[in-house]
Amino acid sequence: MEKDNPEIFISFSTKDLDKCEQLLSKLDRKHCKFWYQEKIGIGEEYKQLIKQKIDNSIACIFLLSENFLNSEFIRNTELPWIENKENTALIYDIIPIQIEKCDWQEIEFLSGIQIYPSKSSSIDLESNNDLDIINSHIARYLDNAGYVKKKGWFR
Repeated sequence: MEKDNPEIFISFSTKDLDKCEQLLSKLDRKHCKFWYQEKIGIGEEYKQLIKQKIDNSIACIFLLSENFLNSEFIRNTELPWIENKENTALIYDIIPIQIEKCDWQEIEFLSGIQIYPSKSSSIDLESNNDLDIINSHIARYLDNAGYVKKKGWFR
């Protein structure tokens, strides 16, 4: 992985940290980096850092769960920042992944977006098929958005 690879922001409830880390351990990092709240150091201004990471990200993965929906910080602070980024960026991808069946449609910003795997089911973090689909989606987005460096005269 190169230092200048673009970053994808992970929005999740800290109560779901284990599921976040389990998913991230299986995602392809060849052309991008993933940033999540666990990387905040002791004493750091966390709100400012999270806002900066959202502003500098090229996409956002939402890990949807009841914990996510019940987080005041996510609903009142993070989601508005991400929605603003998505509305003002030339290219920005929202990747909602349901890690636990929940009523994510109650969030207006997400209600019209297709989630993975579906409205009525959640991802199986042990399923290679689910992980392949997510990795393929990210790879397609990075390629289509021009983030994948290609070698040769054709690029």
